Formats: sequence, structure tokens, C-alpha cells
Amino acid sequence: MQLLEKYASGHSEEAFSALVSRHINLVYSAAMRSVNNPSQAEEITQSVFVTLARKSRGLGRGTVLSGWLYKTARLTASNFIRTEMRRAHREHQAHIQSTMNDSEPEAWMRVGPLLDEAMAQLNEKDRNAIVLRFFEGKPLKEVGDALGASEDAAKMRVARALDKLRDFFQRRGITVPAGALAAAIAENSIQAAPAGLAASVASLGAGVVPGSALSVTSLTLAKGAIHIMTSTKIGVAIGACAAAAVIALQAHQVSIQKQTVKQLQEQVAQAAQQAQASQALQAEVEKLREQNATYARTIEGKQRDVAQARARASAALAAKPPAAAAAAGSKGDSFADMFKDPAMLEAMRPQQIATEKMMYGPLVKQLNLSPEQADKFYNILVDNGIKSLTAMQSGTLSPEDTQSLEADLQSLLGDAGFAQYKDYTKNDMADQTLWTAMKNDFADNPLSEAQQQQLLQAMKGARQSVNARNPLANASDKTASLDQVLQQQEQMNQNVLQQAAAFLSPDQLQTLGTSQSNMIAMQKSMAPMMKKMFGGAPAGP
Repeated sequence: MQLLEKYASGHSEEAFSALVSRHINLVYSAAMRSVNNPSQAEEITQSVFVTLARKSRGLGRGTVLSGWLYKTARLTASNFIRTEMRRAHREHQAHIQSTMNDSEPEAWMRVGPLLDEAMAQLNEKDRNAIVLRFFEGKPLKEVGDALGASEDAAKMRVARALDKLRDFFQRRGITVPAGALAAAIAENSIQAAPAGLAASVASLGAGVVPGSALSVTSLTLAKGAIHIMTSTKIGVAIGACAAAAVIALQAHQVSIQKQTVKQLQEQVAQAAQQAQASQALQAEVEKLREQNATYARTIEGKQRDVAQARARASAALAAKPPAAAAAAGSKGDSFADMFKDPAMLEAMRPQQIATEKMMYGPLVKQLNLSPEQADKFYNILVDNGIKSLTAMQSGTLSPEDTQSLEADLQSLLGDAGFAQYKDYTKNDMADQTLWTAMKNDFADNPLSEAQQQQLLQAMKGARQSVNARNPLANASDKTASLDQVLQQQEQMNQNVLQQAAAFLSPDQLQTLGTSQSNMIAMQKSMAPMMKKMFGGAPAGP
């Protein structure tokens, strides 16, 4: 970046030549893999460095230059192929399929034709990690420095990115061990550019200065690449690269024609596999539709039962004295009746168990329960939850219900395990459950183990602080308590967001704020249903 800044500020040919010398093999190799034509690859390489020269002032200090050049080479090759060749797509698909199934003994012979397509599936940080580690052969410490991470974090990111590449090849029928894949990329991904190309490209550093001359082809390619980079989303551009890269296989028309029969056979086999997968997916969809229809019919039936029960209750109340009617009205509870119905309970159980697993999963792992013990543990919690909800609806909830749950859990977990359960429920469950629900939002900006622990501590401290200042009253108006819970949650979210600014990156902090907002919105959307279920303070005397 120092060399680039030196060139951007004073058009230093020496600085630009040094940049070209360091990175020309990387750019040329990416271009060559895309077009498989030396002269075209040279044109693309020249246009990439023209693009670098033109955009030198706009690249920030945090840019990983080798990753940027690799991406620009792919975009430039895509633009070149799209403008020059728009044929042979079907031949390409057949050729790729035959390459995937070819039983070459060397890993590179199998993965090389698909490497850039696989790289295009990675996110920017993973792609930069692979380029730095295997394309350029950087040690892990330098990879971490370039990515703004520690050496251990860089090692983990490289390993995860390599696993994603293996998964990509696996889906296309190519099984390559991680070690073999890493070695194949490291040994073969970079090839020497033709002699004299570096000097030719380096001379272009002065070519972007107004008044100087550039070749029409290089200038056109550079303009096309800059247009793609500034007006097209990266996902679309990468998709175009992957689809267009093989159109350059025109040079292999004779070989492709000789393999027509084999390609058609492979296409038929692939189509058959896709048809089988589609049938399996359709069957799964139909199964889910049937389950949903059954659940909907159960709900509709219960709604009819509730309506009929209300009608009978209204008719009975109309024939009774006011005092008797009030007493009868206090006993009627449609939700309690619903929870007594075996079909309704059976329909609810899978969702309830899934909820308990999300809430208590960390505790089950901590207790090292067997699968049978875990199932029994979750079923005890679900049974008690339904029983408690029914009791709350009818106003019969008593301390004995809690004691019964604790006795069952103590019998299952033993004294030590039960003590851990009590401590987890009191101190950790709310925050662990909330973090589990939010965790998927950080897929693109994952938190380290240390950051997760810091976030959990911040959530725990915020909850204790807010609860200490504004304890929930044990009021009979449960709807008011629900509103108060939402208000307290918003206070805790703000507190956590302020503390997290000290240990999360700006992107991670933005993800946290968005996730918090989504959780509050979901809770608010559920509040009317909860109010309807529990009801407010009784109206009238």
C-alpha cells in the first residue's frame, strides 16, 4: 500500500514497476485460467494494472491488494469474454462435467478447471485468506496481519475457507483430502507470466496520465472492469465470471466434438440425478404440507369447539341469576380447554421441544447427558410447561407444581446436576437463549469465543442492572407486565450495544443492533397473542 500511495501521489514509475513485479504472476494466472489463451491473458493482465493505476487514489489502507487484484482479474476476464464470445455454453457445461468425472490421479488435474468457480463462491475475507496463504505462500502471521486478525484467527479462517472449497468440489463428485487440495493449489495456482510481460505492463503506469497512449484493447478492458466494479453487485459479477469463464474453450472445439457422445451420456446421468433429487425434495415438501394441513385442521376444530362452548356458556348464563352467571363465567376458559385436548397437545409438542432445546441446549451439553437422558429432560420440561400454562389459565397454579417439576428433574439429574440446572436457570439461561437466537445473524461477521463471552457478560450485567432499577411488580394485570418486559428489554439492548462498542468491530456492532431490533419487533408482534391468551384485569366490579 505504501508503493501504491507513492504511485498515486507522484506517478512514480519505480513504485508501479515494483507492484507489477510482485503481483503479475497472480494476475496472469487468474486470467489464464479464465480464458485459457496466452495472448488474451496478456491483454487482461495489462488491463488489470491499468485499472489499478486509475483507481490507485481510491483504494483504502485496509485493502488487501493481492485479493483486490485477483478479484479485478476475474471481473476483467468476465468482461472480456462476455464482449468477445457469447457461444458454446452447452459445450462448456458438458466439458466441465466430463472434467469433474475424469479419474486423473493428480488432484490439480481434477480441481484446476473448477478452482476459480469455487473461489467465486467464497466471501471476500475467505477468498483473501486463500489467495494470501496458498496463491502467494504467505505465512499465517502475515495472513493475519493483512486481514486485521491474529495468527490463530487467520489459521481458523484459512481452514474454514479450505473446507468450503472441499465442499464445493464434493458436490461436483470430486473428493480431495484437505492436505492434497492445499498442496495442489499452493503448487499449481501460480504460473510464471511470459518473459517481457512485466516490463510491458509496468510501462502502462505512465499510460493512464492524460495525454499518453494506451492500446485500444487494454483501455476497453480496463473501462469494462471499472464499470463492473462500480455498477454491479459482486455476487452478480462473480456469477457472470463463473458462467462466462469457460466460453473461452472455443479453442478446444475439435476435442469437444470428439467427446460428444460421452458428454451426452454424462448430461443424461446428471439430469437423472437432478430428477431424483427434485422428486425427493417434492416428496418432502408434500409431507410438510400435509403436516401443516393437519395442524391447521386441528386448530380450526378447536376454534369451532371454543365457539360452540362460548355459545353454550352464553345461553347458560342468560338463564342463570347474575351471581351464578358471574361464578360460571369465571370458570370458563377456552385456552385451558384447548390445552386439555390430547390432539392439540400432540400438535404442540414438537415445537415446544424445539424451544426447550434452544433454551437448555448449553446446559444439556454441560451436563453431558446421554441422548435418552436429554429426551427425558426435554419432555419433563414440556409436560410441566403445558401443565403450568393450563393451571395459569384456570387460576390453579400452586407451589406444588414447581416442587413436582424440581423433584422429577432432581431424580433424573442427581443432586449435582440439579444444582447446575438451578444455577443455569437463575443466572445464564435468559442470556444464552437470546444469544442462541441471535447467533445466526453473525454468519458473515462471526464472533470469536472471547467476544461471545464478553457479549454474554454484557447481556447479563445489563439485565441485572435494569431489573435492579425497575423490578417487575407481581401485578394481577399480566398484559401490563408484558409491556413492561418489552420496555426493559429495549433498555437492556441499548446498554449492551454501548458496552459492545468496546470489543466488537463496526460491522459486528451493526449486526448486533439489527439483530436486537428484529428480536424486539418479533416480541412485539407476539404481544397481542399473549395478551389475548392471559387477558387483562377483569372489567367491572
